[in-house]
Amino acid sequence: MKGCAEFVFESEHAPVIYQALLPELGDELHRSNVLLGLEDGSIRLEIRGEDTVSLRAALNTWIRLVKIAFEMVSL
Repeated sequence: MKGCAEFVFESEHAPVIYQALLPELGDELHRSNVLLGLEDGSIRLEIRGEDTVSLRAALNTWIRLVKIAFEMVSL
């Protein structure tokens, strides 16, 4: 079973957060795929997994990365 999750994060710091997250796209993920985009002051994150386990693992990783990036720009 394949799964997909899509998130849109709005922030006045979206370009900075997007640039901070871009290097993470180079990391190899097993059985999942991540798309990251910058659109009109928001960041679009799409995560696809070949199964629920890989989707959950990728979601945990990327939500944590986005949370940290948002926390860092608010310091």
